[in-house]
Amino acid sequence: MSPNRRRLDQLDRLITRFQPDVVIDVILNACHAYNVESYKIREHVKGQHGLPFLKIETDYMESDVKQLRTRVEALFETR
Repeated sequence: MSPNRRRLDQLDRLITRFQPDVVIDVILNACHAYNVESYKIREHVKGQHGLPFLKIETDYMESDVKQLRTRVEALFETR
């Protein structure tokens, strides 16, 4: 995983192409490597692009839906 500049470069290309309002990093609860790297992604997104960032950790259970909806809605409301 690290150092892996390719992931940041790909993220830059996607942001340039799609011009998102926010970046949301979705991480499976059991994926420690992506969870650790999320800090680097957040710092890059905020520092290089000035975009709001939300890290979501989930195990893709239906019970997560309401909490995730609330967090995503709150992110867009602050925009």
